Amino acid sequence: MTDLRDRTAPPRASMRPARLVLSAAVFAMLLGACRITDHSERPPGEVDPTALDGRASGYTDAAGELPVMSFDSTVIHMGRISQGSVVERSFRFRNTGEGDLVIADVRGSCGCTVGKDWPRQPIAPGGTGAITVSFDSEGREGAQEKTVSVVANTRPPTTILTIKGEVLTPLSNP
Repeated sequence: MTDLRDRTAPPRASMRPARLVLSAAVFAMLLGACRITDHSERPPGEVDPTALDGRASGYTDAAGELPVMSFDSTVIHMGRISQGSVVERSFRFRNTGEGDLVIADVRGSCGCTVGKDWPRQPIAPGGTGAITVSFDSEGREGAQEKTVSVVANTRPPTTILTIKGEVLTPLSNP
């Protein structure tokens, strides 16, 4: 009586060349697909970011008409606050430029600091506004310094606002 395992098992010697060919094909595809580059090689027609010039759009020609955000202060000190409390502060500003000011985005540096409220409509030259920032001290302790980025049609386009304070844990309250 013959063992069935012997008849159903493929011969091992015939699998080695197939594995070798398959491995070589995979290696060749990977080698051809990988390209280590410093990004100096660009396909024809692709935009080179180093060649971009904002002046070509007329941006600097409108320099006299740009809005300017002039803040009372770009840093607000919260003082000492208890851990778990939420603090809101407002950064007041005036458009001291010659064009309408449009705030595109207000974004906190982390989830604990958010821009809650800001003008969504254009602010005319001489007009004022405020950006309300909220800081949630839950899970924080010690000295804190958080930032909020304000993106607007100004030059430079981003203004950084900073909120500072000290979060006291229940054990460290005097």
